[in-house]
Amino acid sequence: MIKYILSIFFFPLTLNLTAQTCTLDSVTTLSADVLETSGLIYFDGKLVTHNDSGDNPNLYELDATTGVVTRTVSINNASNVDWEDIAQDDNNIYIGDFGNNNGTRGDLKIYVISKADFNSQTSVTADTIKFQYSEQIDFTSHPKDTDFDCEAMTVVNDSILLFTKNWVNEKTNLYKLPLLPGFYTVSISDSLDAQGTVTGATYNAEKNTIFLVGYQSANPFMWGLAQFSGTDAFSGANSRCNLVQPAGTSIQIEAITSIGNDSYYISSEDFNYGNFNLPSSLSIFRKAYTSIKETEKTKTILYPNPAKDILNIRIDSNLKLNSTSIKMVT
Repeated sequence: MIKYILSIFFFPLTLNLTAQTCTLDSVTTLSADVLETSGLIYFDGKLVTHNDSGDNPNLYELDATTGVVTRTVSINNASNVDWEDIAQDDNNIYIGDFGNNNGTRGDLKIYVISKADFNSQTSVTADTIKFQYSEQIDFTSHPKDTDFDCEAMTVVNDSILLFTKNWVNEKTNLYKLPLLPGFYTVSISDSLDAQGTVTGATYNAEKNTIFLVGYQSANPFMWGLAQFSGTDAFSGANSRCNLVQPAGTSIQIEAITSIGNDSYYISSEDFNYGNFNLPSSLSIFRKAYTSIKETEKTKTILYPNPAKDILNIRIDSNLKLNSTSIKMVT
């Protein structure tokens, strides 16, 4: 039994208790058809992925146990310049063709197809959301030296949230788009020091939490963005953990999707460097919680509850105590 004792003094204070590691369990290697898996969604018991640049404009339905492709759906009016993530709402699937490693693209877009079409057809037609970044005025080539690359997307309420992959400063910028087809100019809404490059996103509406995955050199990580307001994804309690992967799985984490019961599939693309040859793979993360008793009739606020990775302890500045202690037992 480990005890944590915190002394909290009389001033406005929020404390974050953050776990350092999150362990993934191995599920399977993935089919050779999706060696460069770059996005994931899960709905109606189906796991759906796609490759990034160089493939046909295809979505692949996977057997989540074996990693085998069981069905392929093509988008007949699309091309795959650099597909980097996939997201969903109740009715539609959104495919992000916005990879921009060199910072040169002026044709950023998100394809929108209906789930009804996806379920009933093997060739579908998409609507298109086109956009540009208001801050980008230079389109000369800067390979892996740009803040206008994007590999992570999710849908929250009535908005598409984009999280950039900033190659140099390792931050991620938040941009927002409406769900309706059209052309939009978007501006930075907020920024997070991700301490690495962000490559995938998913939203758990039940927990009001966004998970971001990515890597810093050979070290994959995950951010949990919890208890945020509206679509202001960085406004709540943000916690980072290093991902501990099963032996023999690729370190190049590319995508994450919620599958219910606070569990998440995470995919990695095929990784070949030097003597390393690691196959594309599917892992699972199961988030466990330890519940705490709610504080009642007090100006001390503990959230989220239940909590595991991060517990915020907020003391009201009007609380008339010189000091207090909180004992936490795990």
